[in-house]
Amino acid sequence: MKRHYYFLLMMLAMGVVSCDFSAKQKTDNNTTVVDRQEMVVDSSDIAIPEQAPTDLSECDMAMLDKGKLFFYNSEKQILMPYETETDSVVNSVFVGDKLYYCVPENGKIVLKSIQLDVPDAQPVKEVDWGLDFEKCVTETYGTVSPLCYYAGRNMLGLWHEFSWDSYSLSEQKLFNLDTKEITDWNWEKWEQEELAQQNHEGEEQTEENYTFDPVKDELKDYLIQKEDGNYWFVDGIEHVCLTDKIDFNAYLSDPSYASEREFNYLSSSPDNLKVLYMAILEWGDYPHGPLCVSSIDGTYQVALEDTDCSDYKAQWLSDGSLVYVGYERIGPDEGISKWDNCVPVVKRVYPDGTWESFFRGNDFQLRMP
Repeated sequence: MKRHYYFLLMMLAMGVVSCDFSAKQKTDNNTTVVDRQEMVVDSSDIAIPEQAPTDLSECDMAMLDKGKLFFYNSEKQILMPYETETDSVVNSVFVGDKLYYCVPENGKIVLKSIQLDVPDAQPVKEVDWGLDFEKCVTETYGTVSPLCYYAGRNMLGLWHEFSWDSYSLSEQKLFNLDTKEITDWNWEKWEQEELAQQNHEGEEQTEENYTFDPVKDELKDYLIQKEDGNYWFVDGIEHVCLTDKIDFNAYLSDPSYASEREFNYLSSSPDNLKVLYMAILEWGDYPHGPLCVSSIDGTYQVALEDTDCSDYKAQWLSDGSLVYVGYERIGPDEGISKWDNCVPVVKRVYPDGTWESFFRGNDFQLRMP
């Protein structure tokens, strides 16, 4: 039950949403992939390039480091700090031409916004959530609730009230961007409404009307785990193994916590030719194991180094790149856990398999077109 509830809450929060480091990575089909020039940035010593954008509308990514907000142009690879906000930013999400984010204020948590398509954009206070800040922080990893956007309802969501039954924040406040009202989330009502909408919109798929168009269909519907312990892409008579080139034993941190291998779909690439998924290899209080990417023809299979599915952050860019948070070691590793003496770093894997690290921080948000 705990596993089911954990994944339910995690998918709702995301549905809106090993530290050895080397200069080269090798894929498991013996193809060497050379990284691009290192661009890891520490916000304590950042230089703004001369070609920095004159306004924030040119930036398609927001990132956080130690409460400080940064904007990034992924096409030009330009990073710029947002100096106007002096409060400590704890989360953020794009909604059209606005970035919404939360800050602690006198022990409470407050919602602010920035209008991105105007020069010299100034932060605006939207609303006090009516919650103590500490209520929005987990008692396990000390993680602040993400700020979720539900496009179909034009609402922002903020999780609160940690539960030891699910090891997660269990309740949610909703802010309606149209009416400016705050309400409590009712997941049973939402589930009923969404099921009714699905029944209204589409007919049940049968063998007679079955077609597969990888550009239109999510890969999730064609992924299964077979008895051999591998993850498979199955489309009609085609059965392609997505995990037989990855040595998952190399990603076990503690054999005493090892469990039967599980795979969980996360998302598809923009062209629907690659899939991002969790490889769950161990269970403690949370699931553990790397994030992985495989192509649907099985030729490309890679585990993303220094990731853990218990606290992941990964999204696709429109050019087919994958941006994710990994970890890099900043100290010696003798006699300590692989996760100690590490810092979170935002990394980018390009469609050709090369990658780069470009920001030292534990969170990012993409601005969708």
